[in-house]
Amino acid sequence: MKTILSLAAVALLAGSASSQVLSEDFSSGVPPTGWVQTNNNAHIGVGWIPDGIGRAWCEDEAGIGTVDTTLLSPVFDLTGVSGATLTFDGETYWAAYLANHPSSLGDGVSNMEITTDGGATWDVVWTDTSLNNGDTYSPSVDLSAYDGMSGVQLGIRFYGTWAQEWWVDNVVIDGGGGGGPAYTVTGLVGGGTATLTVTGATAGGGVLLGYSLTGAGPTMTPFGSVDMSAPISRLPTLTADAAGTASMTTGVPGRASGFTLYTQGADLTSGTLTNSLAEAIL
Repeated sequence: MKTILSLAAVALLAGSASSQVLSEDFSSGVPPTGWVQTNNNAHIGVGWIPDGIGRAWCEDEAGIGTVDTTLLSPVFDLTGVSGATLTFDGETYWAAYLANHPSSLGDGVSNMEITTDGGATWDVVWTDTSLNNGDTYSPSVDLSAYDGMSGVQLGIRFYGTWAQEWWVDNVVIDGGGGGGPAYTVTGLVGGGTATLTVTGATAGGGVLLGYSLTGAGPTMTPFGSVDMSAPISRLPTLTADAAGTASMTTGVPGRASGFTLYTQGADLTSGTLTNSLAEAIL
């Protein structure tokens, strides 16, 4: 069984110089909140589903034709970051049915793809080249070509005619600490006191924090698309210190336990969004 990490643990794992703009471990289901599954032809089969241990899983099935389906992420923003990367954990079975296998028996393709125009066009940024059944991998994929862009989405695309099986987990898009404000929350426990901190903001400038309990958006705002669904509540505006850090503490209602908090901030001076966070309130 998976353990849901607190926001504090996620921040520590990411490292003080990183800024996660998307993080998904599929422990809440497939598709998770904010993600959608798109069918690219008439034979989706069972599509992307949970595998029972907290991963996203897709395969085709004999007799239903070619499966071509994409698990599409929420919109995320790479404005103000540099050196963006994609990391994830994967596993492949029936690898010989991949089209690029040296002894290929099929037409299978497993891709990580990026769109910046809502899915009208796609760029392939990673392709599965597994050679053996049960191959596992945790690649780091360079997404720096999309630095500075907003309206970005990740597509996890499966294609095959009675071909491979593919498992995906722990998907993270990281901004690489390219100067954008980084947002963390600690102490997110019902009945407790949470600390909300933004680093890398404009020294002496205002920092706005918003949150939602209703979903991951996307919602368009004057700062761009945010990963929160309406209604979005606004916290008191903070002032960053000389080091660019703004922080506040706030009580967490006991009745909030079990809900998922979707929260994101903005540097009011530069108009730059922080990374977004989505975690269970313990």
